[in-house]
Amino acid sequence: LHGTNIQPSPSKQDFDPDEIDVAASNDRLLTAIAQGDVLTYKHLVDEKVTCFEPETCGYLVHGTSFHEYYFDRSKRHAPTDPAKHTIVAPSIKIHGDIAVMAYVRLVQLDGKTSRFEETRIWQRTNKPDAATSLGRWRLIHFHRSK
Repeated sequence: LHGTNIQPSPSKQDFDPDEIDVAASNDRLLTAIAQGDVLTYKHLVDEKVTCFEPETCGYLVHGTSFHEYYFDRSKRHAPTDPAKHTIVAPSIKIHGDIAVMAYVRLVQLDGKTSRFEETRIWQRTNKPDAATSLGRWRLIHFHRSK
């Protein structure tokens, strides 16, 4: 997968096709973020997304505008060596049109490794973007902890 390495715990054969699709959407999202690809990000993330993450200082943030700052900044301050993401022990549970994916993400950048615990909630849509085939699953909430 693009910039993400998924560690086999549980093994891939333990995932059904919908779970594999959620994992692929998650991979596309993390790759888009790492590459500063705002178009793919907007196809995969609901405009009313909510999140808790270290950058929000404990506040629940609504919408994508908070993250646009980081996309703008990444254009001006691109790292010389792209980050490598490793997803460890992913767990995916699907309840109707909602999927919950939880995992540990290791990010290697500039010779340093950071660890994040992440939970991402995806909603199934039946309206993928025809031009890109993105959007079968859209991110509606995430929580990232350090």
